[in-house]
Amino acid sequence: MRGKLSEQEKATIYQYQLIQKITVREELLRSHLCVIAILAIFLLLMYHIDGAKALAVGLLGTQIIHYIITRLTLIRVDEPDYRRWGWRVMTPWIGYIPTANIQLGLFRRLHRHLFWLGLCAIGVFYPWANEGTMISLIMCHLWFLVPRMLLIRRLGKAKRDGVIRITAADVSFYHR
Repeated sequence: MRGKLSEQEKATIYQYQLIQKITVREELLRSHLCVIAILAIFLLLMYHIDGAKALAVGLLGTQIIHYIITRLTLIRVDEPDYRRWGWRVMTPWIGYIPTANIQLGLFRRLHRHLFWLGLCAIGVFYPWANEGTMISLIMCHLWFLVPRMLLIRRLGKAKRDGVIRITAADVSFYHR
């Protein structure tokens, strides 16, 4: 399909307009890191070396659970395009998140599944995990998801078919 766009019959041009830009404030980053530091201090004071192990299990275990649920949900609700998702370690967007534009409706649905199924998956480990590990798993699960849930809440009245782009400094919401 070479040539001018006016000559092509099935040419589609998507022109998105920036509707809202949400900047990630420094206060949010600091408070987000303070929460995990408080959790680490609590676990170390209450459970000593077992608390450090519990924190490691919580951070890694939660990421594994989130990865599995995200992949399964993408297969279920959308044509899976795994190139659009990737691992990021940029506060507050830590974990397996979209690296390209994603529809807001899909993002909302995915994180609703991630929140509830993540809690259920953590609950499955209750008979085998000690108290510190369960506290760590639940708190890490919430710690990873709270910034994303705040974003969803902030875009609550936005149209579902809009597109969001997540970067380290801001989140942009576009609509046609």
